[in-house]
Amino acid sequence: MKLRQIVTGCLLGLVSFSGCGGDGKTDATKERLKSMAGGQLKDVVAVKGVVNIDGSPAAGVNLFLYREGENSSSRECRTDEKGKYCWTSYLACDGLEPGTYALGFTHVPKPKKNGTGVDSFKGKYQDPKKSKFELRVEKGKPQTDANYDLVTKK
Repeated sequence: MKLRQIVTGCLLGLVSFSGCGGDGKTDATKERLKSMAGGQLKDVVAVKGVVNIDGSPAAGVNLFLYREGENSSSRECRTDEKGKYCWTSYLACDGLEPGTYALGFTHVPKPKKNGTGVDSFKGKYQDPKKSKFELRVEKGKPQTDANYDLVTKK
């Protein structure tokens, strides 16, 4: 009798588990995200652009976002092979909450296997307290040209 209960429980568990995946696609709709967050999602505004180094679009630049007055980054993104980036909060490239942010940048053109390496900026753009780059995100005003020009030369 005990063995039958164990087998039945396992079969029910397998049937239940196989139904969790739905059609095999990830459900990343705003409605699904709201239910996972337990309520409303914060409004975000699209922000994207290009990062140039010494006048040319640069791949592999890491952008770090710091809320005004904070010392640790709240978001991070990386430029693609054409130097393009976009900020993500909930869904890919959906944007950021309105506010004022400081930006930090690093660029490791030849990373080691563990992702570390030498920052071509030598830390010049990494400290948010010394950052000369500010991003102001205003409600309802998407930014498609939040571009940054960085230099490796002094």
